[in-house]
This record gives sequence, structure tokens and C-alpha cells, in this order.
Amino acid sequence: RREAEELPEEERWRPPRLVLSGQLAHQTECLGEYSLVVGREVHGRPVWKHATRDRWIAVSSSGAWMVQQSENVGANGRCFLALRDPSAALPHKSSVVWQEWDGHRSVLAQSLKCTPPAPQPP
Repeated sequence: RREAEELPEEERWRPPRLVLSGQLAHQTECLGEYSLVVGREVHGRPVWKHATRDRWIAVSSSGAWMVQQSENVGANGRCFLALRDPSAALPHKSSVVWQEWDGHRSVLAQSLKCTPPAPQPP
């Protein structure tokens, strides 16, 4: 895993907002808009917080991006959604399929996307 200061410029840019969208069978409360938490990093990477719920996007020590509750941010294993792509410097830069916890195991969330929001017309 590369540290943030070693990343190319395009990978250091941290979008102020990310949107998780698509169809989820079990963790629908994770969908929505997340805002960058300025000044907070976990394992050298940025953190985003859900607009209305206790849901956070952060990287784990294994390098997987996860949607977690605040008390588990950055810890391995305790998550609602996981993007197991340690090569992804940022969660919106991966083409790997996210995984959703169904209460017993992780299942693929084929339609889930993590993207910066579309620019609004003036």
C-alpha cells in the first residue's frame, strides 16, 4: 500500500463528496451522499461521512475500502459494505465490485457505484 504523499497528483485529489448509488438487498441505509471529513485520515487515506446516518467510508488496515459505523472506522472486518481492492487509492477509482454484508456473509453488490456527484448546472 502506498502512502498518500507517494501517490500521483490525480490520486491525491480527494473529492469533497461521494455518492453510493445502486441496488442493495440488505444495507440500503448505506446509500446516499458522503462528505469528506477535513483533517481526518485513517491509514493515510481520507474519510467520508454519510449526510444523515452513522455510516463512514474509510480504508481498513488491509487496504479494503469499507462502509462502517463510527466506532469501527479503519478496523478490519466490521463493515456493512466492502470494496476489496487494495490497489484502489480512493474508493471511486476502482472497477472492482463492492460486497454487501447480508447478516451471515458477504455477497456481491453488482450495481453499487461510488462516484463523485454530477456537477450541478448553473
